[in-house]
Amino acid sequence: MSPRTRRPGPGRIAYPALLATTALGTMSSAVVNAPLWVIRTDLGLTAEQAVLAVAAFTVAMATTVPVSGWLGDRLGAKPFLLAALAVMVLAELAAAAAGGLGMLVAARAVQGAACSAIPPCVQTALVTAWPDRTARTMGTWASAIGLGQAVGPPFGGFITDALGWRWVFLVHAGLVLVLMAALAAAMPGVPRGRPPLHVAALSWLVVGCAATASAVVLAGQNGPWAGVGLLAVPAAAGWVLFVHLSRRRSRRAAADPAAPRPLLEPALLRGPGYRTAAAGAGLAMGAMAVAIVATPLFLAAELALAPAQIGLVVLTLALAMTATGPLAARLGRRHGSGVQLGRGVALVVLAAPVLTTATVAARLGVDAWVVVAVVITGLVIAGAGIACAQSAAATELLLSPAGRSGTAVGLHNMIRFLAMALGYSAVSLAHALDAPGLIFPALGLAALAVLVALRTPRRPAPAAAPGPTGPDPAVPDRTDGADPDPDDDAAPGDPARIHHPRPTDAPTDAPVPPALPRTAGASRREDRP
Repeated sequence: MSPRTRRPGPGRIAYPALLATTALGTMSSAVVNAPLWVIRTDLGLTAEQAVLAVAAFTVAMATTVPVSGWLGDRLGAKPFLLAALAVMVLAELAAAAAGGLGMLVAARAVQGAACSAIPPCVQTALVTAWPDRTARTMGTWASAIGLGQAVGPPFGGFITDALGWRWVFLVHAGLVLVLMAALAAAMPGVPRGRPPLHVAALSWLVVGCAATASAVVLAGQNGPWAGVGLLAVPAAAGWVLFVHLSRRRSRRAAADPAAPRPLLEPALLRGPGYRTAAAGAGLAMGAMAVAIVATPLFLAAELALAPAQIGLVVLTLALAMTATGPLAARLGRRHGSGVQLGRGVALVVLAAPVLTTATVAARLGVDAWVVVAVVITGLVIAGAGIACAQSAAATELLLSPAGRSGTAVGLHNMIRFLAMALGYSAVSLAHALDAPGLIFPALGLAALAVLVALRTPRRPAPAAAPGPTGPDPAVPDRTDGADPDPDDDAAPGDPARIHHPRPTDAPTDAPVPPALPRTAGASRREDRP
């Protein structure tokens, strides 16, 4: 019987519903970008305060996503995701009623914390239901992120022009309720894992994440710099103690199999695939943050465009991401995700001088339509680069040993959102220092540095210490999962099809053998026999 006739009906609904969840989550962070100037005027905010309303969402995500990864494993991806979406609806109602900066920032922070459940839960559910299409699924997942960015700015812009900016949150909350009903009916069940409970390590991890994100945001507000320095102390302490406690428990578990295991096996994070994924995802999210905040502020301040017009211009960035996602996944299957990632970073490097040219042209009095055309060109190039880097990083992560740990996936997503918060803060600081013209050149230099780092050969990381094999939340213990794309031309030897049997009653985050014997950036011809 063909895969098309074998596939159960619910699978047809589950796949688009999960991708729509990713798109709607991304959209929730982008809906305020186009009306940002209107919100600033209505509430009497400065430019850096307006950016703070955007950054609060991402900072909350970066702080809570490691815990969300652990909770998704512990409670089950489906019930945890539905509960998080319900919290998001309540937070959006609060944002719609905000009368000042404090309430708006608090509501956006709660939205971000709730949204942090989406990446680990959706990634786990996708790879659980369709384990033999990891590369293709992650390419489509990256396109869903682009779709959310595509819909977000014009959605916010048009609703603001028609009804006012408060209705942006109300309409989005209604869409979330519709999506919750679809997920409740169609989302495939993901077996619960049993990740270890290490309260001390988890607490210090949260402290480190929160202090780091807060320091980044405060720096973007141009100080007070004494406060930034004070926040650096708990940030460093949190990370150091988290690593120390994890290593100590890992050594004890290696010596005594009956001893409690660490929240996360440190050896998993030293793999070249995990580091490559972190670098690529961090750059992609940082570049996206700069583009979707700096561009609307520039178009409103220099060209006096309306929110709907700004939304249409920024739409081109996300359309490029959406269109490039499937092509990027095919590039990765043919030449390796390392090649795909390098080309994506190179495109971001190329986009920076194009966008810089637009800012210079506007100040020289060049016609507005010419400036807009240059901006659109730069956004299209940047969008293609972001999509390539995003899907390559996701593939590297899920095919690495660390991709089987919900906590490791949560840490990876934390890096993504910290990079996004850093991008927001860079834009805010540049405006606070009256130097917005330096934003895109700084992005280009950062992308160039990542490109050089990716091309620098690295020694293979040491293998993880032997231990009991744990259940894999990202690669489920099954081989009959539905196929989202039965016409995919991947060969039977495709590494994305590799299945790793494991006992379902073992702990979750134990060291596991590498999913692929490779080094960072190695070429993998995944769809060749």
